[in-house]
Amino acid sequence: MEELEIGGLVIRETKTGDADKIVTLLTAERGRISVSGKGVSSLRSKYAASARLFSYSTFLLRKTNRYWYIRDAFYIDSFTELGEDLEKLSLANYVAEAAYEVAREEFENPALLSLTLNTLYAVARTSLPLEQIRGAFEFRMAAQEGFAPDLSACGVCGAPLGLGNEDCTLDVMNGRLLCRKCRAAAENDPAYYENETAKIFIRVSPPVLAALRFIAAAPPKKFLSFSLGKEELSLFSVVCERYLLNHLEHGFSSLEYYKKIRG
Repeated sequence: MEELEIGGLVIRETKTGDADKIVTLLTAERGRISVSGKGVSSLRSKYAASARLFSYSTFLLRKTNRYWYIRDAFYIDSFTELGEDLEKLSLANYVAEAAYEVAREEFENPALLSLTLNTLYAVARTSLPLEQIRGAFEFRMAAQEGFAPDLSACGVCGAPLGLGNEDCTLDVMNGRLLCRKCRAAAENDPAYYENETAKIFIRVSPPVLAALRFIAAAPPKKFLSFSLGKEELSLFSVVCERYLLNHLEHGFSSLEYYKKIRG
């Protein structure tokens, strides 16, 4: 019989009985862990707060017949403010669903846990624009998971980008930037389009490019320390969303619900 003490954030819950449920924990040391919680849905359970969606707690787990069970739990935080704002709650659900998608079982990933916790904190307890938080979360996740684009210069000719007022282009599926000249050449080259997925081009303005570069390189707790005007923020959110979703190769129902709530 194996026992494990570990810090975990509840990113998914599935009811299995009147008071029982399976909770999925996001952990630093073991990635994603599914845990059986007997009676934890009951308000009288001493583990109810610890096993609630978005709760972060220290868990004492016991493994029996290949399944983990909650033996004890010590509550730390649960971002209860999210329940007071439907828009924030819907964004938090998307953050949890995206983290679930990226996390792997028995695979150490402290950066993903840190990013998810910091994002939920920003959603629940700061006045930052939600689209800024969402886009930064999406792009930082891509950077941490190793599939962020090369933002250093034009990926074809090596020309410096982000200077002055000239826009560049993000070649999404090839993970690189294109200057105006190289984008025009790519659009006129039939061979460039042999791969159907290589056709996703998105305009990137200098302020948006600066924000992307900052997010990729910033310390974990500082990745949201930037600002954009309203129009630039709208472009930024499109760039980050389309980049992440195209590389994950699917969308999220929670994201569509969040957009519906935003109107």
